[in-house]
Amino acid sequence: DIRIAHLELMRIASSNEAVDPTMRRSDQASSETTDANTDNAVPDAQTIRGFLAKARRAGRTIARESDRRAAQRILDYWSAELVTRPGITSADISPTRLAAFAGGLETADPVAVAVDYESASREITDPGSVAIAVPGSAAVTTEDVATEDSAGSGDGFASDDELSSDELTERFRIRVAAQARQWKNTGYPGYLLRGDALKEASELPQGPDIAEFVEESIKAETDSQKQRDRSKNILIAMFATLAGILAAAAYFAVTQRNDAFAAREQAVATARQIAALNQDLTVAVEREKNARAQVEDALRVALKKAEDAANTQRAQQATQATLQSAIVSIVKQLRSGGMSLDDLTPDLRQSVLVELAGQVKSGEVALAQLPALLQTAVEPLLGKLTDKQPNILTGYKVDFIEARIALPRLTGDLASDASARPLDYINYSLVMGRSHRMAIYSAVNLARSQRMTLQATGGRLRYDVRLPRDAQPDRSWYLSPDRLWLPAQLANASDIAWGPEFAGDPATAALKLAQYAYVLPNTMPQPRAFYGNKWAPLENWVRTQHNPLANRVTIFSGPTFRPADRPVDGVPVPYAYWKLAVSSVPAAVKGEVSEPEFVVDAFLIPGDATGEFNPEQYRLPVAELEKRTGLNFGYLIEWTDSVKHPGSNGTAADELAGRVKLLDGANDVLRAELIAVLGNPNLPVPERRKIVAALVEMAGLRSMTGLTPAGRLNVLEALLGVPPELWERPDWLPLFADARRAIADLFLSVADGQTIIDDQDRDALIALKDRLRIQPSTQTVYVQFAGMAREDAEALSAKMRALGWGIPKPGEERTSAAAGMNEVRYNSDSNTDRRAAELLAADLTAAGQPAIARAARIGINTLEIWVSV
Repeated sequence: DIRIAHLELMRIASSNEAVDPTMRRSDQASSETTDANTDNAVPDAQTIRGFLAKARRAGRTIARESDRRAAQRILDYWSAELVTRPGITSADISPTRLAAFAGGLETADPVAVAVDYESASREITDPGSVAIAVPGSAAVTTEDVATEDSAGSGDGFASDDELSSDELTERFRIRVAAQARQWKNTGYPGYLLRGDALKEASELPQGPDIAEFVEESIKAETDSQKQRDRSKNILIAMFATLAGILAAAAYFAVTQRNDAFAAREQAVATARQIAALNQDLTVAVEREKNARAQVEDALRVALKKAEDAANTQRAQQATQATLQSAIVSIVKQLRSGGMSLDDLTPDLRQSVLVELAGQVKSGEVALAQLPALLQTAVEPLLGKLTDKQPNILTGYKVDFIEARIALPRLTGDLASDASARPLDYINYSLVMGRSHRMAIYSAVNLARSQRMTLQATGGRLRYDVRLPRDAQPDRSWYLSPDRLWLPAQLANASDIAWGPEFAGDPATAALKLAQYAYVLPNTMPQPRAFYGNKWAPLENWVRTQHNPLANRVTIFSGPTFRPADRPVDGVPVPYAYWKLAVSSVPAAVKGEVSEPEFVVDAFLIPGDATGEFNPEQYRLPVAELEKRTGLNFGYLIEWTDSVKHPGSNGTAADELAGRVKLLDGANDVLRAELIAVLGNPNLPVPERRKIVAALVEMAGLRSMTGLTPAGRLNVLEALLGVPPELWERPDWLPLFADARRAIADLFLSVADGQTIIDDQDRDALIALKDRLRIQPSTQTVYVQFAGMAREDAEALSAKMRALGWGIPKPGEERTSAAAGMNEVRYNSDSNTDRRAAELLAADLTAAGQPAIARAARIGINTLEIWVSV
């Protein structure tokens, strides 16, 4: 009787979950430690399959329609329950249909259950295997597999082509019910529905489970939409504020125009200029708005792709780990003679041979010990192609991203503990330490778009023949009876599996990957729980979530020890593990910004940390990571990160600018550091500007008067280290004018007979004069002034002449028309005159007379200064 069997299964399920009503099924499974209880969901998948097969056949004896509907509902319930169990196959996704009434009682033979060995869930026993991550959605990542016609095969499963519209809807309802139960059991938000799937599920007949599931999915989608709306409102408010500011500026300009006592023609020219300015500002605002919208769209797309990539990565790891476990089991059967290669599908056969070849190459299995047929099948994979080393092990490349990222510099005791040179492999390098027989850090180049998913082969970890065995981790660390420590990789095999070395045959590529990645120098001992809950999720996060817009990423990883740390049962166990990733922002996202931009993420996780991985919990500033590890990651990483994580003295640039005063003396080291920083094109321009501003202030006449001769020369030579292209930046114009003023004042002091500048400074001063374009101008400049003494106007003219401006003598004219004005006028038809007027206005401001540039109807190659007090 179907009802009796159904109630018996329900009783079994209830008694199983009664062990701890507050514990989720996934928690109950993980709470057991014996092999036999790895998958302890009761009733298990095989039991439910058996029930479904028998119940389906019972349909041949059920004639009354109401009884058949009741029986089909029971089949639907257990079909949905089956897909929540470990060890399901692709066929289990299809709902079981009640057999057609046969007109009388008859006995059916038992129905065999097909098992897909490639997707069957098995316990992972290999200590080097990758931890299984939870897949993003069980309902949407399993594909339907067409089966034979139910009438012919008697298996009860049907493909989509065989189902009517109502039956397809019923299949979809069962999948939604299964996903709803997964969500309810685990609480994992990745099971919630989105988009079209949510819309279709909302139209289904809904029981309590589906209704609650759909309601929670709608709430999650609504919350996501609200977040997007909030971001949009903030953006609108920003542009509204900017529009208000522009409107206020326009109003002020119009007011000034109306209040100015000037000729009618000048007033018209001013109005035209204001109108043109408003138009330019409107265009600029619109361009900025569009650019920002493009950036936000690109970020949203990138984040979505990163999330999808993370889910795919977890699913691939789960599949690969399951497949690897199955392959290891099959290899054991083949070696013992319990199975033949002919029993395997072609794909599974190839995977098994790759695994077996890896065991032979690592020395775990001797080729001669294998059966003759296995030897013959494995030998092609043991040929010269997989053993052949490339001519050059390229190792880590410092210029892999859009900047030169050198290997981290070792400081303190680490410098003497490290090996003489890095140990190079393919796409990564290791810097080995002597005291712990372990790598101090790894340096990896990851090319996301070229990364390949290759089979993880088994076999023992290999020693690197280039190092003495006592200079690398001992294999015995990972072979204790309790298998307490896992050999976690510093350079993950998934991150280095890219490039021409791994092109071609996947089997050969997988064996090559094992040759380069599964070596003892590339390991560090980690507790099993730590690896599964912390390190593997951190690796996945960096691989997919760090700066998702970037294709190329540089990754540094390593362990860290404290002086008081002692080995645990002879194993040097680190007290913490760290990882740092750096990449550049693609040019398409930066819009019109020409200088490079970079993203840095740094993490440090204590070895005794527990619980699930949360990136924000273990993120830390690079400066703090450097203190903990004794490494120096270089200016680019330090400066980029310090903008996001400033210290008590500000950013790294703020700290260096504060040290500029130490140039007063024979401080060649600081001067060289300043020149190196200023000349580094990868460092943020606004941060370099802080240092230049500090140097310009030091170059002022008052400051230079109090410096030693060595200090004056250091300041001048440091200023010569500013790249010329920085001086030409429009946003540097005020600072450029301040530097011109400082150097011109030093020349004036020499002309006045002061002894501040001596012979050793003269060459540097002349070079700076040329660099700052202190030379005769091509424009004639006239000065109109009001409200000040003529002597003050003449003194101002003298300062401008020292900068090369062509002001005649006498060139000053007192006029009431200049009252209330502080501007430099130029002919609007000449771009050369416009640029000269902007520089002259900046020079006047640097001299203490603030001014702006304004177009007017005057002759070409002529500038007019209109100033007042």
